[in-house]
Amino acid sequence: MATQALNTSRAPLGYLDEQVLARLRRALVADRAAQAALSAEHQAIANALTGQRDVDSVLEREIAEASAARARDAIDDIDLAIASMAARTYGLCESCRMPIPLERLEAIPRARCCVACSGRSVTRLG
Repeated sequence: MATQALNTSRAPLGYLDEQVLARLRRALVADRAAQAALSAEHQAIANALTGQRDVDSVLEREIAEASAARARDAIDDIDLAIASMAARTYGLCESCRMPIPLERLEAIPRARCCVACSGRSVTRLG
């Protein structure tokens, strides 16, 4: 009986079994690698255009810098998701603390909020 209680207490969230977590972790790791490559690529473009003064080069550099920053933000979100897996809190909305539906996590493994709370954030920003 104690063994069963131990196994239950170690389980992350009831709806996310170890196979699902492993699949989502693989997706996060692959996404992290892709985002790191994008960040490096965009940063290289921005660095190559540094010092150029023509309007097109300045605009292209700004776009590249913004793209690199978005990729770095995505990496931060991915790192948080992986850390939350280790802490057994992965899949809980950061706002309402309710479970994020598996369908959302499968579509966006680094999702930090459920759809309802994510919509509230967008509404407040707009």
